[in-house]
Amino acid sequence: MLEITKESIEKATAKARIEKPRVRVIEFRTYAVTNKNGVTYTVKFYKVNGRKFGECDCVATRICYHISSSLPIHLVLSEQMHRQTV
Repeated sequence: MLEITKESIEKATAKARIEKPRVRVIEFRTYAVTNKNGVTYTVKFYKVNGRKFGECDCVATRICYHISSSLPIHLVLSEQMHRQTV
């Protein structure tokens, strides 16, 4: 698990804008991200003590563009779920 911070996600977001991967929801907090070569990686998000974390099954050792690509979708779904429970 890697902590998601503004600083940690900036470089990955720049790469995601170039790569333009496809993101599909598997279930809440779990996403399939497919790169331009057709390789699919699984991304998962967690929240621990108010801190946000992500993990991807790619070989990267820091926040990758797969996490960065799926984060906006995850945040929208989280907000929608929060609104339904309020």
